[in-house]
Amino acid sequence: VQGEGLVEIQNALRDRGVAGNFCPLGNLHLTLAFIGEKYDLQAVRKAVSEVCFQPFILRLSALGTFPTQKGVIWCGVEDVDSVSSLASELRKRLKANGVTYKSGDFFPHISLVQSPSRIVTDVAIPETTMQVERISVMMSDRVDGELRYWEV
Repeated sequence: VQGEGLVEIQNALRDRGVAGNFCPLGNLHLTLAFIGEKYDLQAVRKAVSEVCFQPFILRLSALGTFPTQKGVIWCGVEDVDSVSSLASELRKRLKANGVTYKSGDFFPHISLVQSPSRIVTDVAIPETTMQVERISVMMSDRVDGELRYWEV
């Protein structure tokens, strides 16, 4: 994800007194399917390689929250149909390749702050577009107490 606009939103949240676990620029992402800790990486890569889609433009939309125990402030996207179609196709390919993933409704979003000290969702969203051209298989792990993501 090209994250300059997202970092601008995070800075606006900080300016409004929000503290918490802000997702670093290199970790910002939009999850299409959450696979978990037990998986066959070769099968996941095969499923991803089988997904065909036309590149599209993604635009940021309003902020929202998930009412988890600790809370999350996220940024939504305007192009919900394009992203939802992509996620649906990926999930079909994962299933066909025997890869289990967290099922349930798909809601396209980019997490910005986990465990926020306060909920603020009325900040200005900069005009930000991103070209979606490929899907990445990402892995996460804690490094020195901080969650880090990288492409595998």
